[in-house]
Amino acid sequence: MIFSIHQPCYFPWLGLLYKIACSDTLIILDDVQLSDSAFQHRNQFLTNDGKVKYLTIPFVKQNYLKIPFKDLKIADSSWGDNHRNFLLNNYKKHKYFNQIYPEIEPMFSKESAYLVDVVMNSMNVSMAMFGIKTQVILQSEIDYDHEAKKGDLVLQLLKATNAKKYLSGRGAQAYQGDSAFKSDGIELEYVDFFHPVYQQKNSHEFIAGLSCLDLLFNAGAEEASLLLKRKPAQ
Repeated sequence: MIFSIHQPCYFPWLGLLYKIACSDTLIILDDVQLSDSAFQHRNQFLTNDGKVKYLTIPFVKQNYLKIPFKDLKIADSSWGDNHRNFLLNNYKKHKYFNQIYPEIEPMFSKESAYLVDVVMNSMNVSMAMFGIKTQVILQSEIDYDHEAKKGDLVLQLLKATNAKKYLSGRGAQAYQGDSAFKSDGIELEYVDFFHPVYQQKNSHEFIAGLSCLDLLFNAGAEEASLLLKRKPAQ
């Protein structure tokens, strides 16, 4: 059983979906604070003229750095209309828009008080369209040592779930070592992700790192799933 751990992300980018697809179980960090620089409440899309545009879900910012992600409230209920209108205006002419859009449209109309509900809905829908069946567990549902040092959170969650193999992103390689995991009998492995290149209707030059919706609108669910898992030719 391969475990991975990550913050919730709004319509996640392909690198995160690839890591999830390579895992048997994903632990979602819903009980930590939101990071301003992360993509928990936002993601990148393309406009008709090829410019990168952030779609952001507004949340109540009063004391937000002291509040866990799962308790953050949405600040403006019109966010769904704004996101819907952007997608209609910039992706409606894409080949697979009519296949993908009906799968995501309901979440723009549904009233949600908490940010986590919208973000997790976007992750679940994305995983389903890519055919990813990885089990998802919320951090807030796990009985672990909450008094442990902040830097030990990943290890504590893995121990609490009896994980024996942990798949980590490459970004963590600089600050986490094998020794701490090895001493607890957990095998540490780093994911090797190769970003697929595909034809983007909104840009002549390929732009990587966008929300997974960009690939889905351009290639369709079946081809997107194949591209996500395809290894580059040696």
